[in-house]
Amino acid sequence: MTTIYVHASAVREPGAADRLAHLTEAGHELVLVAGPDAADSSGPWSGRTAAMPDDPPRGTWFVTADPATCGDRLAGLRTMLIGPRADSPRPTRCDVTARDLRDAVLKILAADAMA
Repeated sequence: MTTIYVHASAVREPGAADRLAHLTEAGHELVLVAGPDAADSSGPWSGRTAAMPDDPPRGTWFVTADPATCGDRLAGLRTMLIGPRADSPRPTRCDVTARDLRDAVLKILAADAMA
């Protein structure tokens, strides 16, 4: 089982819960990353946290639609940005880019199948 942290910015599109359900059906654990003031987001969450852990287990995913949340690389953490990378002086440090949440789910499932 892989833990997938999903930033609140990635679940704003309609049908997000249905798309994420494919990950839980495949045996993955989903944790919503959202501050206490974030809107309550329904979904197949096994937990909720205000921030990413400092030392996530190897193989963990972090999925976000906010380029600013990719941050610096952590060993064993794979990051995915939903949407285009921002044009800024500081490069986005996400490992993978997905068009939308559907594409993100498919990429995670494909990576899981290849492992």
